Amino acid sequence: MEQIRLGIVGLGRFAKQHIECLKQIPEVIIAAVCDIRGETAQALGDELGCGSYTDVQEMLRAESLDALDVLTPEINHYEAVMAGLEAGCDVFVEKPLASDLTKAEKMVGTAAERGRLLMVGHVMRFDQRYLQMKNAIARGDIGRVRSIYARRSDKREYFGFYKRSPVVLILGVHDIDQILWIKDELPIEVYAKNSCSPEGEDMVCAMMTFADGTVAMMDSNWMTPRQWPAPQDQYMQIMGDEGVLRVQHPDEAFSLCAEQRYEVPYLYTSRDIYGRLEGPLMSELSHFVDCVRGSAPSSILRPEDALNVIRVTTAILRSCDRGQPVSIGSGSV
Repeated sequence: MEQIRLGIVGLGRFAKQHIECLKQIPEVIIAAVCDIRGETAQALGDELGCGSYTDVQEMLRAESLDALDVLTPEINHYEAVMAGLEAGCDVFVEKPLASDLTKAEKMVGTAAERGRLLMVGHVMRFDQRYLQMKNAIARGDIGRVRSIYARRSDKREYFGFYKRSPVVLILGVHDIDQILWIKDELPIEVYAKNSCSPEGEDMVCAMMTFADGTVAMMDSNWMTPRQWPAPQDQYMQIMGDEGVLRVQHPDEAFSLCAEQRYEVPYLYTSRDIYGRLEGPLMSELSHFVDCVRGSAPSSILRPEDALNVIRVTTAILRSCDRGQPVSIGSGSV
């Protein structure tokens, strides 16, 4: 396949970053955009010189598309992804795969039945820091992994926008995916507690126990104050019998301090190098395009891995509701 005619579904705050990356991939033609907000879709369609729609089914009937990039809110992933798969498109969908385990299983099953690619945007797999961490473990640099601790705190000012879904589905999925990527297996048990502010549930802490005794702790919350100098407060530490690995942000590699401003930019996500974007998102989308063009499944963004993330998030939500540990066995919760 020389070029890929791609449709974008969902034109929210993350769509701009995707579009800027996709425009720099020569093999991609953004052929259509879709959003329930007609004016938004029309304006972007005019800007890109492509078709604009308010209904994904209508877009798929009217356009000859090879692939979909689904950027809708997570509660709407299922409808757009299934429509794309059933229309014969390869599909990239932002994390999480779905907000419901049954729907997630159906999505993965349909992709396999139709012989279509389904990739979920677990972008940290393309972040050089986390990739180095995984490679170090694979080499045996820290010996047997004994414990993993991951904290991810976003600014409270964004909570109003994202409280539509449990915090584990918005923030926690990043670290769950990393933990499962490192362990390459599901935990056997999950125990979780959540906490609420007057605005709703804004924190969840979970402990995952693996068959070999490894314990992983995850803390996800919307509690970072507005004046925090970086977009997020991130920290991951992995302890082994023979060493320790650590990633954190902000890491102060570059900072900007002025009279009324202190900022540590998140340079690992997207970097503008003389007009060309670089970084994990660009690498991730380029990888999707390469797989579509070659009709080859991804060894990095495997749909079964994304499904396992939803299995764990489901267990975490059930543990919070029940106030007790939840066992995970035979790929189910």
